[in-house]
Amino acid sequence: MKSLLTICLLFAIGINLRPVMATIGPLTDSLLATWHLNYSWISLLNGLPILMMGLGALFSNRLLQHYSSRQIVTFALWLIGITTLWRLCSWSPMVMVISAILAGLGIALIQAVFPTIIKSLWPEKTASYMGFYVAAIMGGAAISAALAPQLMHHASMAAALGLWGILALPALWLFWLQVPKRHASQQRADTVSSVPINARFWRLAVFFGLGTSGFTCMLAWLPPHFMDIGYSPTQAGLALSLLSGVEVLSGLFLSQLASRYPDRRPWLIVALSLAIIGLLCLTMHGTMAWIGVILAGCGVGALFPLTLIVSMDHLPDPREAGILTARVQGVGYLLAGTAPMLAGILRDELNSFNLTWYLLAGVFAGLLIMATGFNPKQYARSMS
Repeated sequence: MKSLLTICLLFAIGINLRPVMATIGPLTDSLLATWHLNYSWISLLNGLPILMMGLGALFSNRLLQHYSSRQIVTFALWLIGITTLWRLCSWSPMVMVISAILAGLGIALIQAVFPTIIKSLWPEKTASYMGFYVAAIMGGAAISAALAPQLMHHASMAAALGLWGILALPALWLFWLQVPKRHASQQRADTVSSVPINARFWRLAVFFGLGTSGFTCMLAWLPPHFMDIGYSPTQAGLALSLLSGVEVLSGLFLSQLASRYPDRRPWLIVALSLAIIGLLCLTMHGTMAWIGVILAGCGVGALFPLTLIVSMDHLPDPREAGILTARVQGVGYLLAGTAPMLAGILRDELNSFNLTWYLLAGVFAGLLIMATGFNPKQYARSMS
């Protein structure tokens, strides 16, 4: 029963972390028609939250010296819920940008602090539970992307954009229920200073950032890409839902497999290979584009949790591992946040997203080489 409640908590937290961005893609054409703006501007609604994820993650260690992880996650859930619900009242361009920034900050704090809670409370199941948590993140993207066009059609644009803030309430209840008050110890300054910023840190950060660029670009631009090649907004939203659903299954399956072996490199190579093939298939039409969604989803869906797990693996102490992972996410999300904006600029110039998919496939090919260097036997030496 305890394990079931824990899994429910992981899903309740994770499902809050993507709807504020995932609802933009399927509604892009409607937003463009209403606001008379271009793709470069719309890209801010996906790029700014990701940049805030980076900045928030980098500053989370300072917050942990003054507030407990329990307090930070509680505040972050309230922030995500309230700023998302704000869109029910207004979805003007200014409100959308401000809510994207504030929700991005809340997402950043949870992503930086929650893995530490997982490793601290459930050390024996860290890899397994991280798989459930990341699967929930992608599940939130799948559900919101699929339902956003339906909500717009049957209710309103405001409902399609803002109703997702309600999901913060069950997450708060389960979090208070499952994470005890005794888990409120503040982070010691000496623990922060004991985690090095060295060559291995930068390798992990660049690997995470470039890998996440594929996730952020597909989250932002897969629906508009499918509309470009002749599909309706509903079908385009279903393409993103299919991508996210496959990501959930792949992330769960490969992360659970990887949790049985200390060396995660074979699974990283499998994930990257699938992503490369899928991205190349996305440049085609018809059935091949849908096959590309499935293969890219399998690859990117597994890559995200595996990269976080590899970062956590580098240090045995939960607090130190959490600090390292937060810093990796901080730098990585700053890098990944620029990707959807650049893709939006390319779309305005070329009237196509194909160059974006080709460039990402090339980036992932480079990550294949980087992945071979994550030998667990060298973790202790690389972090000295």
